[in-house]
Amino acid sequence: MEANIVIGRLWCDGKLATAMESDDVADWVLQQRLLELTDINELGVANFKRAQLLYPELLNLRLQQAKPNSLTLEDILSDSLEAASYFDTENHHVAELEDSAHYTLQQAFYRHFNRFWLALHQLILLQPEHKILVDIAVAAPTFCPDLPAYELALQRQSLCHCVEHYGIEFVAAHLHQLRPELIAYLADRLLYQVDELQYLLQLMLQWQGDEMLASRQDVIDYLGNKLAALN
Repeated sequence: MEANIVIGRLWCDGKLATAMESDDVADWVLQQRLLELTDINELGVANFKRAQLLYPELLNLRLQQAKPNSLTLEDILSDSLEAASYFDTENHHVAELEDSAHYTLQQAFYRHFNRFWLALHQLILLQPEHKILVDIAVAAPTFCPDLPAYELALQRQSLCHCVEHYGIEFVAAHLHQLRPELIAYLADRLLYQVDELQYLLQLMLQWQGDEMLASRQDVIDYLGNKLAALN
């Protein structure tokens, strides 16, 4: 199951807020909280100390994000465009890549992840309607996502921004580009009211995109079950 679905369900179940799991799972949930929380101050003292021990680089990234920085708009746009290139299948000729080349591409992305994250965060603040944010939100990564799936975290950041900025209509406007697992994530993370879930369900009945890990029917069934539980 793709990380987008897992993270969405954890958020919906409140586990990203508590991380009350076995040690191994709790550590992984803590890592995802560092990526998902809007305000790093929500982490709490105990989890902050554990993050310092286990994920110091990721914690420092989030702390750096919360502080003023010296990035110029030119730097922000350049780094954001480079980040978007990792979601451009034509640019990397993905179909022609062997497994080793996919791995090399993913590792290159991870080496620059901090720079990409900060740039997109600043782009959201300075130019919230920039096309790069939309491109990343609706794209498929050029390599097979694997945990910790930082590429999907970057996409979720852009997607949540776009839905918050443009409204639920953003999903309709880009319906066939959005993978089913992203729509399931939105149903847990942002769009979880009855009317929103009904709207997503109607959209999924029309969806005709490419299925990767989650199927169209999986998400239709999931949305239907959520609605039944709420009603």
